[in-house]
Amino acid sequence: MKKNIASQLGFWASVLGAVIGGIYLLVLRYSISIEGIVSHASPSPFVQLVGGIGTFLTAPMLVILFTAIRFVNEGDKNVLGSLGVNFILLFAATVSINRFLQLAVIQQSLPDVPADLIRFLPYGTGSVMFALEVLGWGFFSSLAAVSVAPLFSSTRLNKTIRWLFILYAVFSFMSLISFATNIFIPTRPIAWGPILWVITILLSVYFRNIEKQVT
Repeated sequence: MKKNIASQLGFWASVLGAVIGGIYLLVLRYSISIEGIVSHASPSPFVQLVGGIGTFLTAPMLVILFTAIRFVNEGDKNVLGSLGVNFILLFAATVSINRFLQLAVIQQSLPDVPADLIRFLPYGTGSVMFALEVLGWGFFSSLAAVSVAPLFSSTRLNKTIRWLFILYAVFSFMSLISFATNIFIPTRPIAWGPILWVITILLSVYFRNIEKQVT
């Protein structure tokens, strides 16, 4: 993959991520204003539907984004980019299974979900699928973020992206700890909401700068 192709794909994936992230933040703000900040309680069906569609679109977007980061950084640290791609692929697999089941099976069973599907609900205590969701976001996406963070250095923009990736990884991993210990730590909406949204916006500028350098 040529660097200019990688930068173009990275730019458009970043723009798409920023749009999805902006919509998610609006829905999240609506959800918090109506329901408050909750740990594992089930959001409203509308919020679940928007979240399911948004996550299902975000997964391939992040795969493209991390692949683009890998190929525009072909120096001695490219192994870190490869690790980031591998971890984000594991993330995409785990969350996509959950969200496809939500959209293709659970959504069609609402509002009276059969008893044998209760543990497959996308949210809630005891949900097998929500455990997969947290595994993907809290563990694999955190490892992906930590892997690519060292690739961003030198300029102020790059250093800002690097520290945002690190901050995202810390906050996202804390959501995994929160779920595993059943201790309420409200870092999940912060990491997967505003932090990821700002990262995609800055990455769009990052890739646009690279594209200008190679054309």
